[in-house]
Amino acid sequence: MVTRVHGPLTSTYTRLNMYIEQRLPLGYPGVRTVTEALRRQNVAQATDWPTPDAGPLEHFAHDLRQLREQAGTPDYRSMARRVGCAPSRLSTAAAGKRLPTLETTLLFVRACGRDQTEQAGWSRRWKSVRAELERASPPPSSPSPAPAPTPQPAEPVMPKRRRRRHVLAGGAFLVVVCTAIAGAVLRPHPQTASRLSLPASHVPSQVPAPEPERRHGPLVMVPGRVVDLDSLAPSWAEQTSPGTATDDVEFTYKEHELVGVRNADVAVLLPGSVGTFQDCALEQDYGVALSAAAIKPGTMLCDITSDNRVALLRIVDVQRDASGLPDQVTFDAVVWVPPHKT
Repeated sequence: MVTRVHGPLTSTYTRLNMYIEQRLPLGYPGVRTVTEALRRQNVAQATDWPTPDAGPLEHFAHDLRQLREQAGTPDYRSMARRVGCAPSRLSTAAAGKRLPTLETTLLFVRACGRDQTEQAGWSRRWKSVRAELERASPPPSSPSPAPAPTPQPAEPVMPKRRRRRHVLAGGAFLVVVCTAIAGAVLRPHPQTASRLSLPASHVPSQVPAPEPERRHGPLVMVPGRVVDLDSLAPSWAEQTSPGTATDDVEFTYKEHELVGVRNADVAVLLPGSVGTFQDCALEQDYGVALSAAAIKPGTMLCDITSDNRVALLRIVDVQRDASGLPDQVTFDAVVWVPPHKT
């Protein structure tokens, strides 16, 4: 008879138990010892998870584990290969110790084979849990009063005659210094005087205000995927290459390069650039590809999207495989409202 124990190792335990009982004679002492050890290990792992009724965080993690069980309980290494991230990142999300980021949550859901509609539902669920946790967090404690200042020793009093002599000498020195500074300030340089006499039309204009942003947030790409920077979906409408006519950036599977897709052009900003709307709008060297060796944190890409918007992708993190090629790139992505003027 096979004893069934519910938990994350149920299927593995059942197969191994049947294998042992089929190949060893009935009543063999080892059968009872091995199966009993497996049963205890399975029960211990099942009780390690926090109960779902302990709070919103635990309930959220419990539902993530349920989602994984519905997908056939794949191991985390296989799930991580499917979405291009570290296995520990997914296992930590299901542990219920702390709320995972929205990006990690969507990676977990996608690794379980769920579509964009369910990912959007999990995005709303994550925001609801985060708001509930923020409301339940205690208010910050009031700062402790500053310690009383340490009394300083009194300045020694000089004799009257010596003190008066020091005061007179200090006053004379101060007059000389002030006179020299006043002469330097009140006597402008000839070039400064000519600049002050410029007409009002030649006065430099003020720095323009930053352009309004249509969207600003994290973007994660893995090889063989494309994104639509005009999309407002949480995952930037990420899908498998070659994508559709609305997609803008591709992370190629073969060369591990970042390139523009179809009507979208990509340019690389020079080192020292700030990364503003004007930087990308005035950039002329569009239509290039960023090679795998050049994909590094701090590099900034400009993109003219398929809807003729201006976007900036600032690389903030790069994960590499065993051969040194980038296999996951995280951007800080900005898409501005004004269209690009061609």
